[in-house]
Amino acid sequence: MRVRRRVRAAIALALLLSAAPASAAEQTWLLGRWEMTRDPDGSPKDWLEFAPDGRVAAVKLNGQRLTGRYVATESEVALTFKVGNESVIINLTVDTDKKLLYARSATTGNTAVYEKQR
Repeated sequence: MRVRRRVRAAIALALLLSAAPASAAEQTWLLGRWEMTRDPDGSPKDWLEFAPDGRVAAVKLNGQRLTGRYVATESEVALTFKVGNESVIINLTVDTDKKLLYARSATTGNTAVYEKQR
């Protein structure tokens, strides 16, 4: 089961990386802080912070930060975090106006929503 999950994650990342990544100038819409405004699964609120050099931080209410990397295209953002010896890949879908990011749970199928902070 674990091997299949790793293989699926590697394939998803490879597919995302094979799409033309946006240049730093084209990613200005993504840069900055995004707040989780809705999660049907009831997860605690968190934030994502995107930097121009490809770094991302996930910030929890208690201030705990998990840092990783991201790759963005016009329609998706792939986040990669290292947790212990495991790589965790999270794929976000971008809305057409680039004002919302959607994180679909592989476990429940529900979708959390992130909105850019002004």
